[in-house]
Amino acid sequence: MRPLALAALLACIAAPALAAPTARVSGGNIAVHTGPGMRYPTIGRIPDGTEVTLDYCTRDDEWCFVTDTGWVLGSYLVGWAAKIPVTPPNFAGPGW
Repeated sequence: MRPLALAALLACIAAPALAAPTARVSGGNIAVHTGPGMRYPTIGRIPDGTEVTLDYCTRDDEWCFVTDTGWVLGSYLVGWAAKIPVTPPNFAGPGW
């Protein structure tokens, strides 16, 4: 293997993975829903001060999906820069 190609391969392997976007819960023990809206059932709660990883948020940042957990109101999350406004366009969610 040529030295330049080997160096490029090693750089790719050694490059750190991008960190998942995170936010912190602020304002109480917030409800977790099965979909992005109050009409969806509540399936749990996340305690105040908990740091969570976000998969995506609705375009208006009103609702965010917490990794492996469910949907929460974005207004209870601190870390607006971490929110990702990329809800899949084909999301129908349960009950549709």
